[in-house]
Amino acid sequence: MKKKAGLSSMALKWIAVISMFIDHLGVVLAGTLSYEVCRGMRIAGRLAFPIYCFLLVEGFYHSSDIKKYLLRLGVFALISEIPFNLLLTGGISYPQYQNVFVTLFIGLLLLYLYNRFLANVQPIYAIMTFVSMLCLAFVLKCDYGAEGVLIIFLFYFFRFRPVPMFISVGLVLVLMGGIEPFALAAFLPIAFYNEERGRYLPKGKTMQKRYQYFFYWFYPVHLIALSCFRYFVLR
Repeated sequence: MKKKAGLSSMALKWIAVISMFIDHLGVVLAGTLSYEVCRGMRIAGRLAFPIYCFLLVEGFYHSSDIKKYLLRLGVFALISEIPFNLLLTGGISYPQYQNVFVTLFIGLLLLYLYNRFLANVQPIYAIMTFVSMLCLAFVLKCDYGAEGVLIIFLFYFFRFRPVPMFISVGLVLVLMGGIEPFALAAFLPIAFYNEERGRYLPKGKTMQKRYQYFFYWFYPVHLIALSCFRYFVLR
């Protein structure tokens, strides 16, 4: 079977991971490097979240078991909370802000419930679910907040209509202000998505699972590593 031109989901994951790492490294190096350099690193990191949201929606459509998908996100949201707090504040507790896995979990839960209610011809419940998940993200103060969950929903709602999808998501990013409009650059790699998993996936179901979990574990592990770097090297 001939490989399609463009970027696979694996390639998009690597772009998101590298972008996220640069972003968080910019957080750690703030005060050590110049403001302009650290701001540039934070701007480069804006690519990560839209790509993760887009891939979450693709995972929703292609996953054989959404409940297991939700469980994975929920577990890693819990695992990542202390590492996230350590990087953000240097302490283990910070209830004012939650890690991005919480945002992704709420977003996937919204897609699961919304789609289920629509399938059962219960549009009122679908709308109520949409509103309640946005409120939940706002109350929990998860990374990117209710806007982040809205972005996930827009990628889902306009999945087969790329022009309104990019316009609506772009509008949310612009309205978020700050450096978030720079996340519009993520539309370029997303536009080249070829709907393939990636040619370099290892053979065998067990190996593929391990490779998949690398991207889950990378988030809390790199947060811990960067926190240790700041504490032991930059002090």
